[in-house]
Amino acid sequence: MACTACVSSQDTVDPFPAIDKDFSRYQIAWQSLLAQRSMAHRSAADIALNLPFEIAANPQVAYRGRYLLLHGLNDSAYVWRGFARELAERGFDVRAILFAGHGSTPEDMLDVRWDTWLRSARDHLAAWRQDGIPLHVGGFSMGAVLATWLALDNPDIASLFLISPAYESRLNHYLRWSGVYARFRPWVFGGMILEDNPTKYNSIPVNSGWQYYKLTRGLKRRWGWRDRIDIPVLMVMTAHDSVVNVDYTRELFRKRFVSDSRLLLTYTDDVPPHGGEPGSTELFRQSAFPDSRILNQSHLGLMYPPDDSLFGERGSVLVCNGNEFPIFMACMRSSQHWYGAQHTPSPDGVAVARTTYNPDWSTVMEQFDKVVLSVSEAVVASP
Repeated sequence: MACTACVSSQDTVDPFPAIDKDFSRYQIAWQSLLAQRSMAHRSAADIALNLPFEIAANPQVAYRGRYLLLHGLNDSAYVWRGFARELAERGFDVRAILFAGHGSTPEDMLDVRWDTWLRSARDHLAAWRQDGIPLHVGGFSMGAVLATWLALDNPDIASLFLISPAYESRLNHYLRWSGVYARFRPWVFGGMILEDNPTKYNSIPVNSGWQYYKLTRGLKRRWGWRDRIDIPVLMVMTAHDSVVNVDYTRELFRKRFVSDSRLLLTYTDDVPPHGGEPGSTELFRQSAFPDSRILNQSHLGLMYPPDDSLFGERGSVLVCNGNEFPIFMACMRSSQHWYGAQHTPSPDGVAVARTTYNPDWSTVMEQFDKVVLSVSEAVVASP
């Protein structure tokens, strides 16, 4: 099927699908584009995993509104599959969108711009608005930065779910120079590397980091010194995150999110008694799960429930990238693994792969119900 909303990569206009009030046309446009541009080894089934999707609310429960979901950098809409099903069962209509440059080939990230992603998030929010229907927003990693920006611009957003929010990178001392570096060496590792993940890029163009850095810098300017977010928010992160400056995230949560219905859930090695003080807006959970050979939680692992077919407890995808080449190859060749965040050392010499799911997923959803669902009034009828 021809992609009526796309143009060739040689054209000067944006080659990625435009927002359409008819979400099915938007999905068809992306499907056509990914069929043309995806990496050659990706099958039709792989392409389908990356597509934007929507799930209708369970008609057997009270209808609660709409949830717009924003994925992270070098990622795709697939990251939201598990959470989207949970939302639908709780009475939400769900849409997970796909940002320009994502889901196809890392080469498509060489020329994308951060303001294109922000404009896309804004346009989807506007396109899905309807009087009398609460509209909620969720964001993973870079998507959480975009979701926060939307909340600042639209105080009528009903709630936020922010997981591994990447407000500031631990690598900012490199990223601030990446715009210059990209002109001379456009790839972090010198070129495309092994692409064995069907829903996320392993290869990283320098421009990806540069555009992400510009997005976070833009949000810092947008905050202003008076701006606060006074809507229900559940924020989830791991103290072992190799990507995010978690201290900066915690500071933002404490100073800028002011709703009575708010919670920061942190996975850590240092869990206080009972997970924290009663009535506190912060809850701490153990990051290690020895019975599952999990040393700690990772940036990406918080996103997936244990039953995810690709990244769950019995998932088919092993994530070894992000380490030095000898460590990467040792991980790929090993018949047994520990699991942890990037750069987590092995306790006994057995290779450490990335933790790709959250054994404590039920706690995340339990806290979602307390923070968001408990203050989300049912709507009389779905649209």
